[in-house]
Amino acid sequence: MIIRLYPLFARKIWGGNKLKEIYGDHLGESIGECWGLSAHKSQSNLISGGPYQGMTFRELYLNNRELFGNYPAAEFPLLMKLIDAAKDLSIQVHPDEHYAAKKENQHGKDECWYIIDAAPDARIIIGHNAKSSLEFKEYVGRNDYSGLLKVYPIKKGDYFYIPAGTIHAICENTLLFEVSQSSDITYRIYDYDRLENGRPREMHLDKALEVIDYDNKELIRKHQDLFFKYRIKSIERFKNVQADRYGDYIHILSGHGEINGETLKTGDFLMVSSSSDYRLEGEFTYAVCNLL
Repeated sequence: MIIRLYPLFARKIWGGNKLKEIYGDHLGESIGECWGLSAHKSQSNLISGGPYQGMTFRELYLNNRELFGNYPAAEFPLLMKLIDAAKDLSIQVHPDEHYAAKKENQHGKDECWYIIDAAPDARIIIGHNAKSSLEFKEYVGRNDYSGLLKVYPIKKGDYFYIPAGTIHAICENTLLFEVSQSSDITYRIYDYDRLENGRPREMHLDKALEVIDYDNKELIRKHQDLFFKYRIKSIERFKNVQADRYGDYIHILSGHGEINGETLKTGDFLMVSSSSDYRLEGEFTYAVCNLL
């Protein structure tokens, strides 16, 4: 069974207008996020068409577990979204499973990024130069973020895996596809002294210092099958596929085509239910994720 989802959009102070090029001018200005596949308790996508029309994806998971191959977890563990950064996002970090379960009653957050589009001079922040919590606080106290943070140039097609505990920030003029554990916990460290609705945004330095990884690992450009599987694939004509035992979770990155005779286009998010056979036709690039 093919289950399509209505995307959810959020206006952000750093958001841009690139998502309007995919989904239409009705979105308005400064749309920073599109949650494309979510069963998170804070917000979940509505199902588009079919026998489950109007049900949320969260309700589908909680009440129709057979479609998910009876996946053995109380909460659906995956979150897929698009991020359009016209301006820099905050310097931030996410907690791991242990800390998030203990302090936030949620999943931790490993995530990964696929760069869909970026300006020629675009960059990304991943990691830091401090060797301890004390040294990190000294950098912050001096407001020396240029010395603290590791910055890398990016281009279309780049991929990065961001384990929980990694300092990171998406920077201006970047459109990317993000897949993560199903969590909305973010600990902000620095936000360029910006105001939102006339007030500084909330920072979470104390919690951040507790979860930051001070081991300074190398940049990870290959996917780590720790919490979910993830592959980028292309179709140039047609392909017959059988979904994973827990379902296939798909986003169309570019191009257009069909799935079982139904139209597919750039920006679509959908699920193929457990072990279902399906046929892809057309010319497009897509991401497919699976549960572990």
